[in-house]
Amino acid sequence: DPIKILDKPSDVVAQHIVGIVALAPASADSIYQLITRARPFHDLTRKEFDRVLNYLEGGGQALAQQYRGVFGKISVSDDGTVSLAHPRVAREFLVNIGTIVSEGFVDVVLKRRRLGSVEEGFIKGLQIGDLFVLGGRVVRLIDTGVQEAFVERADGQLPTIPRWNAAKMPLTSGVARAVRQLRADLAQRLRRETNDSLCVDWLVEHYQISLANAQAIVEQFRAQLAVSDVPTGDSMLIELYRDDDFSHYFFHALIGRSANDALSRIVAWRMKNRSGGNALVTIDDSGFLLTLRRFQELTLEDWRLCFEREGAEEDLRLALRGSELVKWQFRGVAQTGLMVPRNYPGHQRARKQMHWSTETIFRVLEAHEADHPLLEEAYRQATQIFLDAEEANAFLDRVQHFDWQLRELPVVSPFSFPIYASKIKETMMLEDPTVAVERIYRELYARVRQIATANDNQTIATIQ
Repeated sequence: DPIKILDKPSDVVAQHIVGIVALAPASADSIYQLITRARPFHDLTRKEFDRVLNYLEGGGQALAQQYRGVFGKISVSDDGTVSLAHPRVAREFLVNIGTIVSEGFVDVVLKRRRLGSVEEGFIKGLQIGDLFVLGGRVVRLIDTGVQEAFVERADGQLPTIPRWNAAKMPLTSGVARAVRQLRADLAQRLRRETNDSLCVDWLVEHYQISLANAQAIVEQFRAQLAVSDVPTGDSMLIELYRDDDFSHYFFHALIGRSANDALSRIVAWRMKNRSGGNALVTIDDSGFLLTLRRFQELTLEDWRLCFEREGAEEDLRLALRGSELVKWQFRGVAQTGLMVPRNYPGHQRARKQMHWSTETIFRVLEAHEADHPLLEEAYRQATQIFLDAEEANAFLDRVQHFDWQLRELPVVSPFSFPIYASKIKETMMLEDPTVAVERIYRELYARVRQIATANDNQTIATIQ
């Protein structure tokens, strides 16, 4: 995949401005011209630059009136000359320079008792109400604090966040495009050829894989075609599988895990506004799963409206307001942007103290200055670094011209099983998860074979 460089990050601009004037006072015009010579800041507008200057003067509109002395790093004279607000700013700058933010661990607390700990990166992906497994039990996130996550028991419920996927390398967008092409080519050949060995030979020759792998791929594609269809680069396949309690909608969008994370948040937000209630979301490289109650079921036309391109950025931002992602991302932005210092001259700040300061500032800005440059930067980094909103939006542009299908299936299809497995794997406490998933897959595959055999017999009877 091509390298993605974050354009004009406001926190880096703020740090660079302080670094320039720490050497000597300079005019705002010369600082702007110098910064925009660098490729990542080439598109930085003067308005955006001035907003960062305004923040550095006193912390922003919501903070400057009472805390200018605390957050003020620079002063701007009437003739536009920028200088340090106080000599101590230079000393503090020297011990806080840099953009690498280290992440620690968060204690998980159940009824005032420490249940365990998880990485900050894991908490980033959660929303209030999400369920996950820790210490052998399912818990629900109800609130977060300073290096703490407060949970309640959720015995007997399915986790919405599969912890075992946390260390899984995500599929990049470039590889996803190659897999979509493979799906389209092989599906076309399988529909045209009755002799599977010809398709196996083509896979071996074209992709230079082993005979056993090629046979397994063809077998899986045949099984998928027996119960559903093969999703390709110009089709949008939605599969609906109902169990006793829930309706499982599988959306086949092979655009990579990070892009599906962004896409699923947009679709789930729009679904909530249409039918009410929350959705349990499971994401994967090849798509995402929304688990709903019966009253939340939507028609194909309703789902198409949930995939409209217009307003996607705003809906994603609204969906993120209820998540922990932006709040935890803001911690890094606030440190890089010199709003919350990591160190003081002569000693390092305690992580808990630093996080308490960041949490307090975040809540103030969310409530009183939603357009603060560092808060907007936190939203932007959340959608471009942790999520892949750009690829998700590109998919929304393309999907308007796709052929759409909504198929109700009696069994989870082979292509949907990896997403389904990531949902159910966390609840398997009495059986090895790997063994259990393989057993369930074989049971489902046996049902798929029965359906395929019944379809073949029906075709033969029709011909006769």
